[in-house]
Amino acid sequence: MSSRPQGPGGVTLACLLAAIHGRGIACELRGSPAVTVSGVSDDSRAIAGGELFLARRGTVRDAHDFVADAVDRGAAAAMVERYVDVAVPQIRVREARRAAAILAEAVAGDPARQLHLTAVTGTNGKTTCSLLIRHILAARGPSVAVGTLGVVGVDGEIESGTEGLTTPGAVELSGRMRKWVTAGVKTVTVEASSHALDQHRLDGVGVDVAVLTNLTRDHLDYHGSMECYRKAKARILFLMRRGGGVVVNGEDPAWSHLPAIDARLIVTRAEGRTAAGRPPWGSGALPDLVARDVVLSGEGSRFRVGWGGDEAAVSLPLLGRFNVENALSAIGAALLADLTLEATAEALAEVPPVAGRLEVTVTDPVPVILDYAHTPHALEQVLDTLRPLCPGRIILVFGAGGDRDPTKRAKMGSVAAAGADVSIVTSDNPRTEDPEAIVDQILAGMRGSPCERITDRRAAIARALERAEPGDVVLLAGKGHERYQIIGTERRAFDERAVVRELLGSGRAA
Repeated sequence: MSSRPQGPGGVTLACLLAAIHGRGIACELRGSPAVTVSGVSDDSRAIAGGELFLARRGTVRDAHDFVADAVDRGAAAAMVERYVDVAVPQIRVREARRAAAILAEAVAGDPARQLHLTAVTGTNGKTTCSLLIRHILAARGPSVAVGTLGVVGVDGEIESGTEGLTTPGAVELSGRMRKWVTAGVKTVTVEASSHALDQHRLDGVGVDVAVLTNLTRDHLDYHGSMECYRKAKARILFLMRRGGGVVVNGEDPAWSHLPAIDARLIVTRAEGRTAAGRPPWGSGALPDLVARDVVLSGEGSRFRVGWGGDEAAVSLPLLGRFNVENALSAIGAALLADLTLEATAEALAEVPPVAGRLEVTVTDPVPVILDYAHTPHALEQVLDTLRPLCPGRIILVFGAGGDRDPTKRAKMGSVAAAGADVSIVTSDNPRTEDPEAIVDQILAGMRGSPCERITDRRAAIARALERAEPGDVVLLAGKGHERYQIIGTERRAFDERAVVRELLGSGRAA
């Protein structure tokens, strides 16, 4: 990816050295500090003349092997972890990931400083919470969100071609922020994944508001333990700008031992529930944000939200108690952005549905619902939400991703056995793992509960539709917004919405 600054002048290496050194990163320059760079790139194939090439050692490749190629293509300088034999200036740094993020932002002209930036982290709810915040903050001016669904623009639509990682890399993010500033965007909401925080992708930007939704088992294939996972999430607090604020889901005890920082703090909770996740700090601690008189229905939820002496009625057109938690987090972020409680509550009544989150794709002959639930906790929440709304059976189709945390698979099987009436275990994104082995691990947690094993996901969906009777609901869990399956290293087109309609239209599921 590449990022270029505003204006034609470029940035001197002396200025870039000062930016890195000012953030406490050891660095040194071999070459002239007067050299200017016109952009920054971490891909030697995409480098443009006059740009700074960012070379880091990766887990698979060492970008130092491509410095010479970048120079041949016109790179004016390079950031390196070790000097390379090339005839351009080189900035050698110790903390390459942090330095790369800071350099990307500096070369782009520090666009993040001109934006109100909210970052949302947690295991579940990041996407919904981010989109709620984007929707509410649109009252302050043009607002965008970036995350799992891609870039959701000021019109509320997903920009074509932006689907990808939950949190973009530092170079891409700074480049997009420059474009957003130029386009007049005022507020940006970013999903901050644990991978992104651990890899310092956001270290070049400052965060005005940090939102912590919840913490449940996920990504242990990467982090190794729940404690390391929690610490990665908590890194978001060290990106706070002066005068910033933090919103914490007070019902999750994982947040009760967050590192202390100087920030305003809002803790969210339901009435009558103890704020188990209240951090023991906050020089600017604000009143708890409390949901009262919560009523759940097939149309969404209604509740009253109280904050200090203020109170407002909320009508939320999203299903499930967990979306009440997401709404409280979004309200807290809006309050820290100086919106009123009343204006925030009014905005939530008009929030659009979120793709792949309890998305009803057809209603006849039975409702078929898509949801991204791919962790035990998320799957349990979705099943609990559907249970009182379903007069018949819940027929669940689910699997688990390959090359990801294998320890959650049996737990997902246990959740399915407890919460669904009919379970069909199938493939999700098996990636380079054996799909049958993944299914075996899921079934180990079902402890002999009745289920069907159909590894081919299309066939599994067909079977679920065949078994469905009036009053039942079919839940396709795990894929949600995704319109593909990753089998081996190949991404194959697989849109569950289209699959369902094709099966029903062909009569195979009749």
